[in-house]
Amino acid sequence: MIFKVYLMRIGGRRRPWRDILNSPAYVGDLRTVTEKRGDAIYTQALLVSAGALAQCQLPALYEPVLVTIAPMAIQLRGFERIKKPEGFYGVVQEWHCIAP
Repeated sequence: MIFKVYLMRIGGRRRPWRDILNSPAYVGDLRTVTEKRGDAIYTQALLVSAGALAQCQLPALYEPVLVTIAPMAIQLRGFERIKKPEGFYGVVQEWHCIAP
């Protein structure tokens, strides 16, 4: 299903609501996939572009949980993988998804 997605956190820190709504939105097809790595199974939410070349617009949201549901909007919370010079680490991320 096509959604317009706003990122609610930067580096794991919650942004003010006005900054969330005034920031750029990412539009695409919201999908969930399950991936197996070794013995572990991970669920991911992906936002895939609606254009001819399908590509992920945002980093995957690992272990997404439905936080809020409203008419024409949902919020998902999960973990985002961030790469730094010291290595990889995970932070909390939330997506505010509305119907375009």
